[in-house]
Amino acid sequence: MLIIKHIGTLWKVAVNFFTKGHKRSLEAKRNIVGSLVIKGISIAIGLVLVPLTIHYINPSQYGIWLTLSSMIAWISFFDIGFTHGLRNKFAEAKARGDIKLVKIYVSTTYFYISIIFCFCGLS
Repeated sequence: MLIIKHIGTLWKVAVNFFTKGHKRSLEAKRNIVGSLVIKGISIAIGLVLVPLTIHYINPSQYGIWLTLSSMIAWISFFDIGFTHGLRNKFAEAKARGDIKLVKIYVSTTYFYISIIFCFCGLS
């Protein structure tokens, strides 16, 4: 019975944490928790995907799959700063209401990332 009482207390604290406070603080808290949930789901999918993949494909196909996945991971780890730069410039242009400049930033970023992918594919 004591455990149920503690769970009820923890539940009330959690509900208060996510329902009381400034609007921006509440949104930040929800976004942080949502991000953690998405990371957890991503990890779980990765842990389930490997045994399933090994079961359904042969070793040489698994090697090709690992090579392609590691290349994609490298590209995401070595981001070169395009996403952060785009995020900053996008926010500035959007705040000024300059939608044409927003479109230019997005299309330019996609263009340069596509060029990088093409060079990676050729090597």
